[in-house]
Amino acid sequence: MLGYEDEDEEGEENDHEGDDDEEGEGESDGDGPEDMDAFRRGVRVAAVQRFEKNRRPGGRKTQNAMVRGWNEFTTMFTSSNKIPDNIVDEHSLLLYIKFCAERPKRNRKGEDIPGTFVGASQLKKLFFGALRIRKEQDANLPTLARTRPATSVIVYDSIKTRMDEALTRERNGLVPEEDAPDIRANTWLSQVTEEQLTKVGFGFLAHRQLRLAVWGHLAWTAQHASGNRGDDFRSLKLAELQPTVLKHPDKRTDIWAVLGMQSEEKAGKRGMRTVINPVYSTFIANAKPEMCPLGGFAFYFHYIYDEKKIIDTMKLDYKINKSWRQIRVLHGPKSPTTPFNEQNLYNLISKAYVHAGFTSRLKAHLARHLLGYRQESMGVDPLETSKLGWVRGQTYMDTYAPALPKTAILGAAGFRSDEIYDPVWRRVRVPEAFLTLVCPMAEEIREKVAGVEHLSGAFNHWEMVIELREYFFQCGAAIWQLVPDSTIFRLPAFQDTDVRNWMTTGYPAQLSALQAAAGDPLEIERIQNVQLVRVLNGMRGSLSNMTQELRELRAMVGRRTAMFTPARGFSPSVYHRNALPSTSNVLDHDEPLPGTLILSDLPNTLQSSNSTPARQSSNASPVRQASNSTPGPQRSESSPAAPRLVTQVELVLPPLAAFFPKGGPIGMIHPVFGMRSARWLEDVFPAIVQPALCWDVWRPSKTTEQFESIEEMWEIYFLGERISDEDGTRTQMKPPLKLVAQFFQHQWRSSDNKRTWERFREIPEWIDRAMANRRIPLDAAIQELEDIRAGGSATEEPKGLNWLSIHLAHRRKEAIRQQVIGLFLQSPFHSLSCVGDCVDLQPRFD
Repeated sequence: MLGYEDEDEEGEENDHEGDDDEEGEGESDGDGPEDMDAFRRGVRVAAVQRFEKNRRPGGRKTQNAMVRGWNEFTTMFTSSNKIPDNIVDEHSLLLYIKFCAERPKRNRKGEDIPGTFVGASQLKKLFFGALRIRKEQDANLPTLARTRPATSVIVYDSIKTRMDEALTRERNGLVPEEDAPDIRANTWLSQVTEEQLTKVGFGFLAHRQLRLAVWGHLAWTAQHASGNRGDDFRSLKLAELQPTVLKHPDKRTDIWAVLGMQSEEKAGKRGMRTVINPVYSTFIANAKPEMCPLGGFAFYFHYIYDEKKIIDTMKLDYKINKSWRQIRVLHGPKSPTTPFNEQNLYNLISKAYVHAGFTSRLKAHLARHLLGYRQESMGVDPLETSKLGWVRGQTYMDTYAPALPKTAILGAAGFRSDEIYDPVWRRVRVPEAFLTLVCPMAEEIREKVAGVEHLSGAFNHWEMVIELREYFFQCGAAIWQLVPDSTIFRLPAFQDTDVRNWMTTGYPAQLSALQAAAGDPLEIERIQNVQLVRVLNGMRGSLSNMTQELRELRAMVGRRTAMFTPARGFSPSVYHRNALPSTSNVLDHDEPLPGTLILSDLPNTLQSSNSTPARQSSNASPVRQASNSTPGPQRSESSPAAPRLVTQVELVLPPLAAFFPKGGPIGMIHPVFGMRSARWLEDVFPAIVQPALCWDVWRPSKTTEQFESIEEMWEIYFLGERISDEDGTRTQMKPPLKLVAQFFQHQWRSSDNKRTWERFREIPEWIDRAMANRRIPLDAAIQELEDIRAGGSATEEPKGLNWLSIHLAHRRKEAIRQQVIGLFLQSPFHSLSCVGDCVDLQPRFD
């Protein structure tokens, strides 16, 4: 039912025949109401029919198949009295969707394939094909929209459900006579290798007909370069090929290119538009000459101008634009103005697949399907890739924005935007005598149209033909090395004996020398002698020795500058001991500098200060030796005369990205916090730009229930968490979480981590408030919490820290609630009914 008939290209020439006759349809000489209704109906029907004829040939053939399918359905169901007539309404659409979803697939002859089902995409085509039929029925009888509506929520839900069922059935392998598709199909992993693409390209070159070999090679290379679909490229016209010069993204290199100035949508044949800035297709020289679209265009021009002599057969006059404006690039065999038949293009690609031993359900659209994968391998931004091909977008993109995605164009040609665009094969010199073998009439025609008003397009066209002569021989010679028996070498210019000798010997010799000069190691080994290889090996040995010396020098510099590492504490004693001679008695090398708090020289207990012990200790991040010691003035047990082991403790810093703006460039090293000791509040915290990245590094390493004691929680909150090595030696230090919460508020953690943070800080904050409000020492506050855990019983095991955290939170909220109630009772405007709605949360730092 849905088989496409093998229509001749001849039929496409008659697509618009009879258009002039439609202008008289619906005319009536009568003046009565019935005559006026008939006249209006005729005008509506003529408008619908003209719109359908404006569709692509492939779309019209598809709709004809939809009409045949609908007629078959209505014949079957009207005979069984399930539908009254052939009108497309809600009832018939529901039955039609059910009928199509449950029937088997059909081959091109319209025969059922047992054990199969219609796919989701075909169901969609059938559904919208029926709606197109309804459009013409509405034109004949406008009252149908009111009396027998076609679409509704029920209809759309039905087609969506059937499509989902078809997708699930095919994906899960539930079709009786069909295997499940490859799990990699239509995914990122479903890629085609370069070897397979090369073999497919050779398949086009091996076609037995010269015209189809040239057509196939041009379509294959041009689609890969521009990202267009096959049916898009079929619509391209000869006059729409215009040369231009692009600027490389480096703003220095000029790239000669050919533009396809069409801007055509898939659903119509609008032709070239000059009032807007469309998305032109851009063709530049490829890194591989056998995949170069410019070489394909050179073969094409030589074929139509020198082999078929299209200028004489069509009597073209390039002084008159309309004489050659309708010629298609890919045209039919009988008329250059007829587009190349889509079925013929499909068959041409299928034969190339067979020649290459390659299997794919995609034919004319394969190049477009592979575009994203190949562009990703070249490092192209997907936004740039989306601009390739004749696509439609917003008004800005269509009318005003620059529409040449240079990075994507370079990626399609095999070049990255950060490398020099210089195809090596383009530097192979072509003898001047060869150039006159291709389109010898070009200079004469160019001179005739030069400087003539409104003929700059024709002038540039022949400029392009002259420029493409070198591409013709360079690409042809490259293909000669790979497929010497290709049909394209039947072109007249390739029949010359000197040309064949040059392609056999001259071209490969020049190309090898150029590739060797460009640094290709394979070509170096091929053309250089053994002595040169020895010299290169000697240089490699010298480089290896230099690399080893650099490693040793780097290690020595690292040892001598270790004390300046920003993430470490600074040891003045070590610095002065290394800076002065060992015999100097000027300074006491073991005496710390006054007023400097450094991690490596900290005593095991808290340092004394006039300020609150908690604030000074937490800011300096010392390590508390024993949890049961009381805060107060203490001195280090070390004396200036007693030697001591100098150790350095690294600060645990967040990721490097935390110190740089989001989305911006990221440096190579952490910020430099100075040569003296690094302090959390003054040095580290202000340098952090993205505090959200700190939680994963600085959060407590245990949950509330996993802590062994209250002292351990207090140390992490107030002093910072220690990180020790396998020997128990302290090597790293995290910041006090109290300082982190005060400085960054809620920004250093996400909402998902709020409960974890609330559970942890409830206990140390209670201790902090108790010490500040009641003036009690740390040990007394901790002992009070231990009594709460014990619950007054000496025999029962104390409750866990998680229970204690919840208990303290409940007590805090209850105290606030009572305080708020008291405030309301003291107010003259209080209302007892709102007491229960009072806010029960204590204000926190974040």
